Amino acid sequence: MSPAEIPLEETLAFLTRALPPPPLRILEAGAGEGAVALAIAARGYEVTALDEAGGRPTAPGAERIRWVEADFLYYDEAATFDAVLFTHSLHHMAPVEGALDRARALLKPSGLMIADEHAYDRVNLPTARWYYDLESVLTAAGMLPPAENATEEGNPLGRWRKEHAHDPPLQTGHAMLAAARERFELTSVEEAPYLYRSLAGRLTEGDRGVRVARRILELESRLVRERDLTAAGLRMIGKKEG
Repeated sequence: MSPAEIPLEETLAFLTRALPPPPLRILEAGAGEGAVALAIAARGYEVTALDEAGGRPTAPGAERIRWVEADFLYYDEAATFDAVLFTHSLHHMAPVEGALDRARALLKPSGLMIADEHAYDRVNLPTARWYYDLESVLTAAGMLPPAENATEEGNPLGRWRKEHAHDPPLQTGHAMLAAARERFELTSVEEAPYLYRSLAGRLTEGDRGVRVARRILELESRLVRERDLTAAGLRMIGKKEG
């Protein structure tokens, strides 16, 4: 197992709770390399994996999935879906209102919009300081490669904002939640740990890296629960009405 698989485990655990049992038609919007699509297809769901960058993995089970290269904001098809998934992709889609309008149009009546997302704007000074301090310790221990901008230790929140400045801008947690509320009946909104994902994806391979990734997840989860850190993750389940 790889440390990078720990975030995938967490996403799949959330989807296990969020999705009704198969058979269902599912569209993953912004499927990336297809890890989530492969995992849920293996559970018996009929999956369409859409990504603007295209590509189709050669992993076992890839033949079960319909791979589509398209911009989700302009994607359309006659058949509708039981669920549309955003797994760390919605915060990259601009405008977020257009992305959620598209999701609604592609869903069957009572279909589900399910999002496991990054609310980067919720990170405050203590949270940014914890993240970068932990990153520096892991780097000193040889568990992480040196980070860019690591000299900005005196301004962790400024560094965080600089690293999350994109063109077009990333969607904020507030914007995603507000747009979802306008378009769906939200049946669940959850805070979730998220910072561990960035660290787990860069940790050295092997059992030690896996153990460290799990421990970081445990620490962040506890600190978020106890309100010592703000949650940089946002999970939503919305039902299409009408």
